[in-house]
Amino acid sequence: MKYILGLPTDQVQLIQEFGTAKAIADMASTAENLGYYGVFVTDHPIPPASFISAGGHHTLDPMVTLASAATATTRLKILTNLLIVAYRNPFLAAKSVATLDNLSQGRLILGVGAGYLREEFEAAGVSFKTRGKTLNKHLQVMRKVWAGEPATITDEKYQANEVVALPTPTKQAGGLSPPIWVGGNSTNAIDRVVRFGDGWIPMPTPGGVDKFVRTSPINDLASLGERINTLREKWNDAGREGDPSITIGPWDAGHFGTKNWDADTYLARIDQLSEFGVTHIPIMLSNLGGASEASRSEFLERVEGFAQFVGL
Repeated sequence: MKYILGLPTDQVQLIQEFGTAKAIADMASTAENLGYYGVFVTDHPIPPASFISAGGHHTLDPMVTLASAATATTRLKILTNLLIVAYRNPFLAAKSVATLDNLSQGRLILGVGAGYLREEFEAAGVSFKTRGKTLNKHLQVMRKVWAGEPATITDEKYQANEVVALPTPTKQAGGLSPPIWVGGNSTNAIDRVVRFGDGWIPMPTPGGVDKFVRTSPINDLASLGERINTLREKWNDAGREGDPSITIGPWDAGHFGTKNWDADTYLARIDQLSEFGVTHIPIMLSNLGGASEASRSEFLERVEGFAQFVGL
């Protein structure tokens, strides 16, 4: 199993501890040295105050943040978890992704999602109702641009005539774009994995979280297994080779180092998820969206402790 560490860059009230170039370099290099597969960050460019007050979180810009992580490391993968592509013009998004992929020498994994915060879509001037269709269209445009050949693409919001964007992304595993991992639990999300993706990032939704994030529920192993079987059937029917990466972690064992942490349950769930075909585990060692007074050194101690616990 491969573990991907979430960087606590949501802790904007502690920007000197977690949000400077030095802080990100310290956390990323420590993760690499300890054997983590990668690091990830989230994406909320302009969340509403109601989301923050209800336990939501701020973020740093994911592309800039991951560039800092990449320049401080040599092997560590960098993952957007998840980039809401629909907030962005697809040509500008394609340029950012290709740039980061080259800066990291092919270590970028592009995690994308349809999004769920209506107010953020409104602030970005993008239709919330058609966000899934917009994501599909943007991924089509980005892939066409990444080919590095003159492209003519028109839409009601833009008209591109014989445009060229260089450099192209690195050719990871023989492909013409970074690996794309699609987030979301719905049938549309699974179809998007098969059509555009190399991996799937399902979202645990205990306690009605599915209604808040506007996706299908995955609240036990049975519902996860059903969704994985659906993905595999559609993957094979589409003639896709190999197996998709699947990234999800235990959601009922608590967080490492906290009072609700259950080590035995965590290890049991890892074995079960592995049997289901899960390939990567996202790790949050800070309370996403919750105020923290932890220092960077305390966070890094927890990063090391977890690495020892799972035997990295």
